[in-house]
Amino acid sequence: MDYYFKEDFHHKRFFASSPNLYGSDSIHSNSQLNHSVHEINPSIHRPIMTAIKKSSSKSNSLLDIPILNTTTAIALWLAVTTVVPLKLSSSRPNALGIAILGFNNLNILIAFCEIVLGNYITIIQQDFRKFQQQYPGQRRYQAAFAYLLYPLSLRTVLSGRVWSQMWSTYSLWDPSYSNPESFGFFIDVGNGWSTIVPCLLWNVAILCPQWIHSNELDTLVGFVGACSYWQVLYGTIIYLLSFVWNKRYQGKPLAEVLGFVGVSNGIWFVFPLFALYASYQMLLHKDCTRVFHLS
Repeated sequence: MDYYFKEDFHHKRFFASSPNLYGSDSIHSNSQLNHSVHEINPSIHRPIMTAIKKSSSKSNSLLDIPILNTTTAIALWLAVTTVVPLKLSSSRPNALGIAILGFNNLNILIAFCEIVLGNYITIIQQDFRKFQQQYPGQRRYQAAFAYLLYPLSLRTVLSGRVWSQMWSTYSLWDPSYSNPESFGFFIDVGNGWSTIVPCLLWNVAILCPQWIHSNELDTLVGFVGACSYWQVLYGTIIYLLSFVWNKRYQGKPLAEVLGFVGVSNGIWFVFPLFALYASYQMLLHKDCTRVFHLS
């Protein structure tokens, strides 16, 4: 009896405490939960409730990390995937190799978010409409900072529901990201599914160039890079032209447009240019070491 009771409690507890649009836990759901617990077995619920609450509180405290939010999660991802491999690698990448490695790892993270964009588009549309009411007019920037500082735990850091709010927030500047018929939606979802493997291949070429060269894969790496990074660059150019052509900047402060649209998309303009240059050099010399490493 106790076992099934605990399973039922934790199942309801999870949904009752799920994050909801930058807000707090659902008090109404918790009150319903307590009511349902009372109905299960009123003669024994008090000692069981006390034990479960202590266990649940201890479990939640272990999962909560005070400094973990959206921004620090991204920084931690870049540190683990970029800084740590560079420290462990016996090779010595040059500035070009380090820049592309960092960009690739950021792109891999965003690629997963772009897959979330496709899978959660209905929820993104719903959140976007709520954000329009919650952050009207010149309060858009508050939504951006609320998302960047949104607290995470080990339970929610891998939640697609949480990361989907990236797109409902960005839609305050460009509603096309909540429209599955738009170019921006399709190019990003497409990039999400198609750029992860090329980025991983290039990371291997940067960190283990001798292995790539000994297996005569330099030309393949250069060719894949030329195709993939041109796709990313071209998609970014067309998206920015679409943003300007459709005058989606109207009614928004210039600083916000440059910061939240220009800078964020500019990363996917500048670094693919570096990668295309590296692709050309790799196809020309057929040697990863010569392209990515200090001479």
